Amino acid sequence: MNRLLVKYPALNYVFTVLLILFSSLCFGVSLNLFLIPGHIYSGGLIGFAQLVTYALENLLPQPIMVQTGTIYFLMNIPVIILSWVQLGRKFTLLTLVVVAVSSLASNIIPITQISSEPLLNAIVGGVIAGVGIGPLIRYGMSSGGLDIVSMVIHRKTGMNVGSLNFMMNMIIIGFSAAIYSLELALFTLISMFVTSYMINIIHTNEERLTVFIVTSEVNPVVQSIYANLHRGITILDAYGGYSNSTRKVLMVVINRYELFDLEMAVEEVDPKAFVNIIKSIRVNGHFLTRQQQERMDKMKAGMTDSRKFYES
Repeated sequence: MNRLLVKYPALNYVFTVLLILFSSLCFGVSLNLFLIPGHIYSGGLIGFAQLVTYALENLLPQPIMVQTGTIYFLMNIPVIILSWVQLGRKFTLLTLVVVAVSSLASNIIPITQISSEPLLNAIVGGVIAGVGIGPLIRYGMSSGGLDIVSMVIHRKTGMNVGSLNFMMNMIIIGFSAAIYSLELALFTLISMFVTSYMINIIHTNEERLTVFIVTSEVNPVVQSIYANLHRGITILDAYGGYSNSTRKVLMVVINRYELFDLEMAVEEVDPKAFVNIIKSIRVNGHFLTRQQQERMDKMKAGMTDSRKFYES
């Protein structure tokens, strides 16, 4: 798949559309076939949307019948505005499309009880939600909600905002216990855990990897990597036990989300290169964050534009 996307850029648009449709379908199925019928709440903003929907339908003197997908879309509007200001237009537009299509899917798919077993609803609903969200994050998109708020806070302060999401989810679990029962609140907790676990399996964005590349095209591969990534490369002297010849081995430490770009950079120059990918337990020293890399990309783009101006 990765090679096709590189070879045929037009497929990126088709792939993005299909990914959004798949994620939205997962969102609607998880919500309307398992979580809502099982009285189980999702984590994040969708969980708050479920709470608001319940309040409008059951706690007002005159009930207001509204679908959870609609509430979820309305609650995402200020979040989308925040994303537009802080995270960029392309990311925000993709997120807006994801939120809109997901809300539409949840409104179209009828609420149907597949199982009366709470544990089954919690696990299956959580798995389907995670399977839908994970690929979105892996390919640079978002399903909206508190994830965007967390990203903005992290960019501004550098804080680990996992505790923020944890507190918000505890509020949802508390309301679940008050509305239904402590037992169903525990099933809600199980569903949140399963969703997070599935997302982590599919998307391990901040995982550090050490990549060793054995290639006969050392300089072209180095230049190709530098053109696509802002990472240092260490060139090691090696000796081939089978070939009885000296070789060069490139060592690069990257984040998990950079692996696709690195593989494509090597593939374009030397398809026969031997690439060994190892998980790094910890990396100390100067290691660029994603935000620092984005600033370097902007600086590089500005330098390129200036060069074109003077050459014209």
